[in-house]
Amino acid sequence: MVLHCEGRMSPLGHDRMDCIPTPHHLPPPMDDYLPHVSPTPFIHVVRWSKLWGCLPIAYNKSAHSWCLSPFLTFWVVCMIGVNLPTFYDCIKASLGSDGLMLYVMVMIVCVMSVSAVSMHVLGLVYYGQWIDFLNNWMTFERQFPTLTVGVRSLRVSYPLFIGFFLYVLFFVVNILNELRFNLINNDGVWRMLSLVYVYVIYSFTLSMPVLWVVMASKVFVVCLCHIRHELESIVECVKYGVRCTNSPIQKCIATGDMNRMQEAVLDLARLIESFKVIMGPFMLIIVPHHIISLICFLYWTLVSTLDYSDWYSPLSFSLLSAQAIIPIFCAAIYSEDVHTQKESLIEPLIILKSTMADETAKHKMATLIDHLDRLDAQVEGRGFFTLNKSMATSVVNTVVTYLVVLIQFYGGGRKR
Repeated sequence: MVLHCEGRMSPLGHDRMDCIPTPHHLPPPMDDYLPHVSPTPFIHVVRWSKLWGCLPIAYNKSAHSWCLSPFLTFWVVCMIGVNLPTFYDCIKASLGSDGLMLYVMVMIVCVMSVSAVSMHVLGLVYYGQWIDFLNNWMTFERQFPTLTVGVRSLRVSYPLFIGFFLYVLFFVVNILNELRFNLINNDGVWRMLSLVYVYVIYSFTLSMPVLWVVMASKVFVVCLCHIRHELESIVECVKYGVRCTNSPIQKCIATGDMNRMQEAVLDLARLIESFKVIMGPFMLIIVPHHIISLICFLYWTLVSTLDYSDWYSPLSFSLLSAQAIIPIFCAAIYSEDVHTQKESLIEPLIILKSTMADETAKHKMATLIDHLDRLDAQVEGRGFFTLNKSMATSVVNTVVTYLVVLIQFYGGGRKR
């Protein structure tokens, strides 16, 4: 076990309780004695991000750490080089459209182009922070194994796998729709290849920030729930004057050794803060992109419903609209959940602080409570917005406003 104490006196006047001495070194990494175990619970989203050029790092098993992947860096640079000519061809092939439809097409393609290049560039710029975050998580998991129980379970990864499936499903449906239009209009192979690349970006490259927010939020919530459970158990013991010996954490807290528990909470808070720093620039790109995409695709859904005689086009654009709005709501819900779980720790910590007799211990606990109270665990877009349910609701209001304006322009154009 990791949380240990030795020969401490309980602040409540209980008898001495000996604990196992603290080891001098951390336990070895799990992949030393369990080769099939992944180095972190984030391994699936890491592989997904690497595949689509958004995370140029790789795990070095011999060094038990993450490092820069030179091959992936080269691949990302190549992707930046082919982005602009591919989108230029897509825009040129769309010049046959007339009126507002042309401007909407050019806008969405340009937004996708800028967003994709920005994602690749940010992946390179922030690779050092990604490495630090993953290495620090591995240290936290080895140092506090009782607080990370279940983070590698399939239940925690379910939302991630569902996201993978939905993104692949949307990609297949969109490609089949574009192939159908390509065959009907005889647009040629190159435009079809360009559109395939467009949907690769829309379905896969730009999915990385949302999937990371979902997976990291699930992992952080599991850890926070373990901490809250331990604190609530201690509070119950304090109320009834019973020694807490159900777990090493409870035993050490009951004997007055709060240092390890405080260290665990502070380390987890630092992990949350470092993740927010990394995700901020990515969310600053992805949220406006999804808002613009949602406006354009909803507009196309309405136009195709009015101007096309078949049902396939409105269905396809409706799926694209859903693909634009669902990630925002999912990320907002999971991001707010982390903050809610963090807030639930403050009350039991205040109760524990009131039971302490030592003034130094009280001061440390007050500092911890103040730090948690000031910590906003929700992902932010560099101070421009906070990813929560209120922000998702405001996105819907903004989209509806702009959509009404576009529909009015469309109606005026049809009358002329």
